[in-house]
Amino acid sequence: MAPPDTLDRLPTSVIIVVHDKFLYANPAALHLMQAKNPADLLGHSINEFLHPLDQPRVLARVRRAEREQVTNPVSEYRIYTCRRKLLVVGMMSVSYSIRGETGLLAAFMDLTERNALENRLRESEEHFQRMMNTMQDVFYRTDAAGITRYVCPAVKHVLGFEADEIIGKPASDFYPNPQDREHLKQTILSQGFVRDFAGQMKCKNGAIIDISISSTLILDEEGKYAGVEGIWRDITERRTLERELERRATTDELTGIANRRTILEQLDHAHKRFLRLNQSLVIFILDLDFFKRINDQFGHVAGDKLLKEFIQTVQQQIREIDQLGRLGGEEFVVILDDTPQNKAAQIGQRILEAVQATLFDIGMTHPVSITVSIGATCALPTDLTLTSLLEHADAALYTAKAQGRNQLCWHCA
Repeated sequence: MAPPDTLDRLPTSVIIVVHDKFLYANPAALHLMQAKNPADLLGHSINEFLHPLDQPRVLARVRRAEREQVTNPVSEYRIYTCRRKLLVVGMMSVSYSIRGETGLLAAFMDLTERNALENRLRESEEHFQRMMNTMQDVFYRTDAAGITRYVCPAVKHVLGFEADEIIGKPASDFYPNPQDREHLKQTILSQGFVRDFAGQMKCKNGAIIDISISSTLILDEEGKYAGVEGIWRDITERRTLERELERRATTDELTGIANRRTILEQLDHAHKRFLRLNQSLVIFILDLDFFKRINDQFGHVAGDKLLKEFIQTVQQQIREIDQLGRLGGEEFVVILDDTPQNKAAQIGQRILEAVQATLFDIGMTHPVSITVSIGATCALPTDLTLTSLLEHADAALYTAKAQGRNQLCWHCA
């Protein structure tokens, strides 16, 4: 049924809220909220009038009133009027049923007539807005449902969205992978906070940026989860530099494949898996035949070009799961993990045939031909060290060279 007419005659401001929206406001409330007419208030979300720092507490009381019959004691909150004037009000509220729905009936009074308090509040609000407007990092707040309740203007310079394009929407909408946001939430729930939590966000133009998030858990008056607030910053340039430094540290600059340190680390991991799981493991060492003649005859620039084209040829013959790296000079390693000897032999033969059949363009008048020798070994339970594996493959390579090159020899005994 409709609110009693007596509410209209009360000198105290009274409102009824259902589903976070104003359903009723008596004349005293309309006057206090500086509404020119009821339509300025009725049907609008209460979030439009709550100060960002007080939203969690107010919404917690609304949710509690929706769940159970309660009387909330008087508390002070900061609100905005229809003319965006900041007020401090003292409010008490009770659960209220109207038209078959449960909401909140609240009575409140203006406490901002005290000049000293009003001045302090204005200074605090100005400081808050000035800080938010000048921040380069992005301050944000989400509620318990993951809806963005506040984000500072700096978000425009980082994501390209105006703040009001984000407020009211799920925070997960702005993550390339929405599960990343859920992971962040669960980490905060378990720890109470995160510091420099790595993540990514999606810009208005579709670009993906790297961010660092520092956030804290928000609890309501009952100690229950009410949301998250914190700061995130764009660290795309830093992560790009880190990735480049990592690439340079792990990649052979000339050929683009794994460098010596990286391929030996990969081989060490493969060897440990072999010892633990007893699954097959094959190692190739590849060495270009008479490569020194190329350098001596055509120069090191031509030699470098040949090495790059040689690697491209080898990559076309091995599988995606195989690992290829440069030991140094014209010597390379191929790791064939979980591969039986007969399958590895087929791959090695393909490499031999492809290299022999290729005419390599090294920037000279005519392309050149070259062959490769391959030393291969099958890991055995007696190969307890990485060194023994490499020694066996190297011994097989020596045999291939001694027997005329351009062939694959095995050391599996």
